[in-house]
Order: sequence, then structure tokens, then C-alpha cells
Amino acid sequence: MNASRLLLAALFPPVCGAEPGLPVAEPEVPALAATVDGAATGFSVLPDLVVVAAGRPQPTAEVVGDVSVIDRSEVERLQAQDLRDLVRYEPGVAVVNDPARFGAESFNIRGLQGNRVGIEIDGVPLPDGFSIGLLSSAGRDLIDPELVRRVEILRGPASTLYGSDALGGVVSFTTRDPYDLARPGDAYGGVLATYTTRDEAMRTGLLGAWQGGSLGALALYSRRDGHETENHARDDELPANPADVERDSGFLKLTADHPAGQAALTLERYATDAQTDVQSAIGSGRFAATQSLLSEDSDERERALASLRFGRVGWLADEVELRGYTQRARTDQHVTERRRAQPPIAPFPLLRERDYRFQADQLGIESDLRREFPAWGLQHQLVYGFEASRTDYEEQRDGRQRNLVTGDVTNVILGEDLPVRDFPNSTVDEWALFLTDEAALPGARWAVIGGLRYDHYSVDAEADAVFREDNPDVAPVSLSDSSLTPKLGMRYAVTDADHVYAAYVQGFRAPPFSDVNIALVLPQFNYVVLANPDLEPERSHGMELGWNHSGEQAWWRLVGYYNHYEDLIESRANLGVDASGAAVFQSVNRDRARIFGVEAAAGVALASLHPGLRGISVHGAFAWSQGDDLERDEPLNTVLPARLVVGIEREARGGWPELGAVLTAVSEKGRVDRSTANLFEPPGYVTLDLRARLRFDRYATLDVGIYNVFDQRYWEWASLRGVTEENVPSPGFFTEPGRNAAVTLRIGW
Repeated sequence: MNASRLLLAALFPPVCGAEPGLPVAEPEVPALAATVDGAATGFSVLPDLVVVAAGRPQPTAEVVGDVSVIDRSEVERLQAQDLRDLVRYEPGVAVVNDPARFGAESFNIRGLQGNRVGIEIDGVPLPDGFSIGLLSSAGRDLIDPELVRRVEILRGPASTLYGSDALGGVVSFTTRDPYDLARPGDAYGGVLATYTTRDEAMRTGLLGAWQGGSLGALALYSRRDGHETENHARDDELPANPADVERDSGFLKLTADHPAGQAALTLERYATDAQTDVQSAIGSGRFAATQSLLSEDSDERERALASLRFGRVGWLADEVELRGYTQRARTDQHVTERRRAQPPIAPFPLLRERDYRFQADQLGIESDLRREFPAWGLQHQLVYGFEASRTDYEEQRDGRQRNLVTGDVTNVILGEDLPVRDFPNSTVDEWALFLTDEAALPGARWAVIGGLRYDHYSVDAEADAVFREDNPDVAPVSLSDSSLTPKLGMRYAVTDADHVYAAYVQGFRAPPFSDVNIALVLPQFNYVVLANPDLEPERSHGMELGWNHSGEQAWWRLVGYYNHYEDLIESRANLGVDASGAAVFQSVNRDRARIFGVEAAAGVALASLHPGLRGISVHGAFAWSQGDDLERDEPLNTVLPARLVVGIEREARGGWPELGAVLTAVSEKGRVDRSTANLFEPPGYVTLDLRARLRFDRYATLDVGIYNVFDQRYWEWASLRGVTEENVPSPGFFTEPGRNAAVTLRIGW
């Protein structure tokens, strides 16, 4: 039997014929809801209920917006090791990644990325990231997928519900609960082991859950030890930078049920450590004289969350949820650089050591109230509440330089007298009131959705001795402002399974604390970065049209959108040369930009076409967008190329394991702004992934995945920031891994 027939026989044994001696079972065809929510898809699809779009559980077909959901079973089938794995098959969504050293840093949704995309865990927002120069960066990859029960991704502006950071969209994580694993009066224990060839990493984990009476507990510990993620460099190109990476994650959730609802306490700690030999930075630009560059980077996040959910409170609400949290995220980075003599700049060899620290401490409270009631002849579904938070940001760069001939040590590097702060210690206070309402005539097919959010934010900057020493003439500026963000939509039920909608949405983003008060001077390179206390909030206005179909054997969603952006902030834009001849950089508002596109996803159970295809389903998703800087009449380089994902899945039947294949096709990146650099434009590509799941019994599963089966050499646009055709290292350094595999064994009892 040839290879093609083997693959067909594996996926379609009822059609192509099974091998002799293998029984073929004939179970009933599951309803689509079960197929979507419980069976393998190869990529995320919508389950029965979605929360992120309206702030309340909502049937899939009634969602006004484009939402993807990745449930726990899909996280396991993806064998997700990081954020990139979680959105591997999500068109229109990518993770911004630095393959040289820093790794995954933020999400890109519909062409907006970084701090313009909101990320929350159990309703608690992650703090902003920050980077400065080539050696210091604090990203937002602070989540262990093993903790995740569910991920909901809302594309497009969502400030009406989620505030400032949701200009591009929201990625909402929900962590696991004791009842996910343990029945009442019972306990559960489990272990897991995963090995991946792309970075030779081994992950191990321990999991325990217990429910007794009204109390429950879940504890999880996960550790991952690996190396650099391989690229697909040719013999004459630079391979991935050697690295050793460790990740530890600990999680504890305690729950207490009461007649009116539930209380929960969540404690979490996430930590990564990476040692990298940054060979890719050596030999060009400011590192032309560098002989070695070694980094030691650590990221930590600690969170405590207390939540209380209870039922009806008179006329005020049918359901109330209160959350209070504290969270700390900290990045510490140490770089050791050995340089040869470079006359006349440095007539002697030297050793430079740099330290970078970025820390965010958060304290916040949130409330969500839901109420359903009739009024003025309409049936209303109301969601309202408030949020308040305080975040203290602190950053510092330090270092020392040693003359390797004389042994003399100085803390002056490149003209900077270290330590320095690139912005003064800043406190960001935010509070908001929000309300959304869905109103419809009883029994009518029309529904009107409206929302309004009031946000107030302030930045209080304080210059301490470290900041004043480096910036004696700079007076930190504090600011305070507010914003009203509306949303208006209309949905019509063409049939019980088909809903079409139109929505007008606004988004906003407050000026970042770091852009308002940044202060950086590098005398040796003769450039200066200026603060800008006059920055305006970024704003967006958008229209979205959609069609959702949710049937027993097929589902689809089709969305078209147009977003117009005003006053987008370009961080540290090059403003030219001042009177002294120094290059001046400053964060500024760009007047206008637009991003428009289409997104689609669909799935069908093939038994609806032929009874012999029972247990087989096909799913697909597509995204295309275009972005333009209307001020400069240039393309927006953050917009992702078009992507098509098609998957075929077969349930475990007739002695065969659960099987799946996913084809990903990405177009070339043809529209690129080359006005400031001759940027590398990656070609299109097609990859094939195969996977299998073997369930030994109820509590033991083995997942095997082979990725990039045909060993395709390709690039992801989100990992190519600023890479030019003449780049050192060459663009080949930035390629994605070739053929690689992963295997995971889970055992429970």
C-alpha cells in the first residue's frame, strides 16, 4: 500500500477499507456541538457559548464580533508549549517573536500588536511590556498553557468592555478549576511528560484536584527544560543562537461553594530563565567589535486573585461577580559583552556588563453584574460594572566596563553614567464604568446591542535620585484624562441557525507612561530621545458585518471589517537633527491609518454528505487584511499576510486512534513600507502537520504530532521586524523550524 493510500486509509477506513483483522465500529454521528467542543479540530472553533464578546455567556450564533475559542481538549491536542503554539492555526492572529534572544513578546491581531492588544487571565489584565534599545526588553509571554482551561480571542476594537489596551482586540485566558477534574466527593491525580524536538525540551507536570462537599482544591506544578528553538538555516547561514531555557509554573486554586454562589482563591507563580549565546548580534553595527555576547534573562509573574460569585441581589442583578487581585511582573536581564580593541573609539579590549530591570506591581478590583428584565416593551440583557486598578512601573539600566589591559573599571558606557532610568518611576491609576445592553421585542428576530464605557486614567511620575542624576533639567510630567467609548450593533436572526449582524465600534488607548516621560541621551551615538507630555490618546472607528451559522452538521462565520485609526502613537519616531547636530527621537501621534479585511471560518461533519464518512469532520479558516498609513501613503508593516488553514479530523473508531491533518497556506508579504529600509519580504509557503491521539483508557492518553512534514523552509512575518535584504545575520537566521515532532503522555487516576 503506497503512502497516499496509507494516509487515506488511516483517515477514512470506512471508505477506503481497513486492514484485515481490524474491527470497524459504527457509533452514532455526534451532534456538531459535541464535535466542535469536544473533538479534535486542528485549530480553534466556536463552542456553544462565548463570554468575551458580551461579558456574559452567549450562544455562538448570537455573537456580534469575530471570536475564536480554544478549549482545554484543544490545548492538549495542540501540545501547546507557549503562546505561539496556542494560536498556531488562528488566521489573523500571531505572536510577535524575537528569535535572537527574547522569544515571544506579544500578540498581533488584525495588524495591531504589543500593548494595543489586551491580555487577561481570569479577568486580571497583564501589565504593559516595555523595551529600550537592542539589549533590554520586557515582553508579555508570562502564561503557562498547562494552566489554561479556555482561551477566547476577540478580534477588533473592544474598548467598550475592556478599556484602553483593547484597541486591537482581547486574548482572554481562563484557568482550570477543581470541578474540571474531580467529581464531588472524589479526588484526581495526574502526571504528564512532553518531549519536543524543535528545542529538545522536556516538560513534566504534576496535577491534583479534590472536591469534598462544598470545598474544592486544584494544585499544579509544571517544569520545562529546553534549548534554543531551531531555525531552518542553510549551511552558509547562522543557526539559532545556543540557549538553555527553564520554565517553572506553580498554581493553586481553592473553591468554596455556598447556596448563593461560589468563592475562589487563586495563587499563581510563573518564572522563566534563559541563558543565550547571542551570536547573531556579533559582527555588524554597534557590535562590529564584539567577540562574544552572553545574556542571562529571567521573567517572573506572581498573582493572587480572590473572586466571589453569587446570585440575585434584588432588582440590582441576577448574578454578581467580584474580583480583587494583586500581581507583580518582573524582568531581570544581564548581558556580558567582550570586545576587541577598536581604535580610536576604544584602543584597548574591554568587558562590558549590563543589567536591566523592569517591574510592574498591580492592585485592582473589578465587578461584573448581569441582569435580564423586561422594560418599555423590550426584553433587556444588561451587563454593567466597574474596574479600578493601580500599577506602579519601575525600570533601571545599570552596568560597568572593564579595561582588560589595565583592569580599570568604570560605570560610564557609551557616554552614559550608569545607573539610569529611561523614564521616572510612574504610577498609573485607572478606573472605569461600563454598561452594555441587548434589547429585543419578545419573540422578535431583531436585537439591538448598545454599550458605553467611561474610562479615567492618570499618570503620576516621580523623579528619584537616579532619574535626576541623569536628567537634571527634565521635569517629569503627570497627566490625567478620560474617554467615552461607545458601541452600537444590530443582529437579525434570518433562521434559527443563521444570524447576521452589523456593528459600529470605537476603541481608544491612553498615552503610555513610557512615551509621555521617556528621557534617553547617548552621547557616543549623538542622539537623544525626548519626552512628549502632549500625546493624545489613540482612537479607532470601525464597522463590522458578519454572518454566523450554527447547524447540527455544519457551522461557519464570515466577517468583513473596516477600522480607521486616528492619532496612532509611533514610539521614538525619528524627527531629524537638532541645532546641535544630534539625532532627535520622540514619540508622536500619526494622524491617520486604516486596516480593513475579511475573516472566515467553517466546519462540516462529513456524515451529512455520506453515511460512510461518520466521525470525520473538515474545518477551515481564512484571514486577509490590508493596512495603510494614510499620513505617509505607505503600507502598515504590522499587518499580517493572508493565511488559509484547512484541517481534516477523524474520531477514534474501529481500533484506530484519533487522527488529524492540518494544511496551512500563507501568501507572500508583498505590501511593505520600504521608505526607511530595504526590508526583506518573505515568500509564501505551505506546510502540513499531522497528529494522532491514542486513548488507552479514560485517564491515559498519548498525543503525537509531526509538524512541517515536508520540511518546508519558511518565515513568519511577525518574527521579521526590521530585517533587511542585506541583514547581518542574513534572513535565513529568522526561518522557522524544519520538520519537528512532539509527543505527550498524560496519566491520571
